[in-house]
Amino acid sequence: MNTPTTTSLSFAPSPCDKSWGPEWVPRDNLHRPTTAERLTQSEFIWDNFKVNATLKIGGADFSDAADFVCALDFVLMLQAARVTLHENVLTVAELSDRQDEWHFTRNNDVICLRTRYATREGWRFRPAEGQCQISEFDNLVEQALSDALALIFSTQPATRRNPYLQGLASKGFEAA
Repeated sequence: MNTPTTTSLSFAPSPCDKSWGPEWVPRDNLHRPTTAERLTQSEFIWDNFKVNATLKIGGADFSDAADFVCALDFVLMLQAARVTLHENVLTVAELSDRQDEWHFTRNNDVICLRTRYATREGWRFRPAEGQCQISEFDNLVEQALSDALALIFSTQPATRRNPYLQGLASKGFEAA
């Protein structure tokens, strides 16, 4: 009998991010025109390929904390949490472009996730709290990298020649 999957992650290109469009002109960190081949890791993490990520863990929906995020920044944040959780019982991760916190805890073979955000009155946890097996979370993170790269490559084929993305595609997170 197959047990139902309690985790899912999908990416939808953000319509207001020009890097998904046919008229996209890649720009470097100084906002000068360049080529897709010359973009660096930081340009993929901060400026290009923003998505609305739909992340569900254990029936809890974390999509509200993952709107308009750079796809690779999101995936690398999940990977950092995954690596840390194999050694520690708690990790707090953040995306590069915002203060929201992603609180991951491990209890034996179960991962729990909560997110919190800053308000004028202080920090607040969102109501969603999800749990899944650590093996399921590991699989989700691995698939997230593949899915993000496939989406980028299919939308902007010139990115296939980018050395940073080539490394991620061939070596996975070792290249990060």
